[in-house]
Amino acid sequence: MHDAAFAAAGIDGRYEAWDVPPDALPAALERLRESRTLLGANVTVPHKEAVVPHLDALTSEAEGLGAVNTIVRRDDRLLGHNTDAIGLAAALAGLARP
Repeated sequence: MHDAAFAAAGIDGRYEAWDVPPDALPAALERLRESRTLLGANVTVPHKEAVVPHLDALTSEAEGLGAVNTIVRRDDRLLGHNTDAIGLAAALAGLARP
């Protein structure tokens, strides 16, 4: 699904799924931080809250929710985002009203 979206958008990219046990989270984030080819990561349960103290900055949405579902690597900095609320709002806006 992700690779197809990259191709459709003309992006030369590849999605990698990592199985990260909770005790391996710091090492996984260091791998992301030090990479010169990885641009970011998506974050799922159980890491959405646990990842926060390991990041360099958060968007206002991520800070307000205290959780991150997307990490973007910029240079050596890891920036945390949360798109859950945006996705929920978009889904609710698409519901038919009686």
